[in-house]
Amino acid sequence: MGASNAQTATSTATAAILLSEWIPVIGLIFGGCCSNVFALESLVREVPKCGNLITFGQFAFITLVGLPSHVHLGWVPRLKPRRVPIQRWMVMVTLYFCVSVLNNLALGYNISIPLHIVFRSSGLIANMVCGYFVMNKRYPRMQALSVVMVTIGVVMATLSSVHGTHEHGLMRDSVIGIGLLSLGVVFAALLGLYQEQTYLKYGKHWREGLFYNHMLALPMFLFFYKDIGHQIQALSQSQSVNLGELPLVGALLGENMISVPYLWISLLVNVLSQWACASGVHQMTSMSSSLTLNVVLNLRKL
Repeated sequence: MGASNAQTATSTATAAILLSEWIPVIGLIFGGCCSNVFALESLVREVPKCGNLITFGQFAFITLVGLPSHVHLGWVPRLKPRRVPIQRWMVMVTLYFCVSVLNNLALGYNISIPLHIVFRSSGLIANMVCGYFVMNKRYPRMQALSVVMVTIGVVMATLSSVHGTHEHGLMRDSVIGIGLLSLGVVFAALLGLYQEQTYLKYGKHWREGLFYNHMLALPMFLFFYKDIGHQIQALSQSQSVNLGELPLVGALLGENMISVPYLWISLLVNVLSQWACASGVHQMTSMSSSLTLNVVLNLRKL
């Protein structure tokens, strides 16, 4: 009887620990990623081709947040010792940068937000195919069948969206946008599998991964500096709003009248929510398989 009670107590404690780890992660993914979509839609509705600025803002903010933890700040800043070889992070950051840029660029080619969300659900089949051929993974038949059914739904939604586009120019843009999304899905699948292998080999250092995946990518934005400059001008020309009229913000500012273009507020919300979303995704990658992560990401799109 004593052994049985001890086993029950151990199981209960283990379940409580697992729940305490998973609930905050799920909250970050569902809360951060979902709110990120609303802010993203607000931006691309007014400035369709502002993807590079959005991506740069996200990467710069997440890098700034991680600086105190990963950089010795002094007269000569230097990186703190790493748990994972920097070569691993460089491969990941290249894939992650490509995924972010491709997904945001696709929004400028007649790709609606709903289609953008649904189409990226095909990451399940891409993850499974890449895992099978690249990582020599094997999956149960029921799991494979479920993934195929989700993929069929994605294809139907994609064809329906393109079929509704009759103008030749818009049709061409849709094809380009879907091509960009397809390439992004493949890169995302490879990134997820590579992250999974890295965490299995070197440990669950997801905060280090979050920082280096964004910090190492910042120089790549030099290739898009002209586009980013034009996009900054476009956001600055949006209608101004008084910050004092916003909930919570007004209580902090009091009677101070501070006006800013409202699209900059949307960008700020997008960046903050992306930080929460990326933190949850990186943490979950260190706790589960890449395929499990894809399933959770698909559930939050429903």
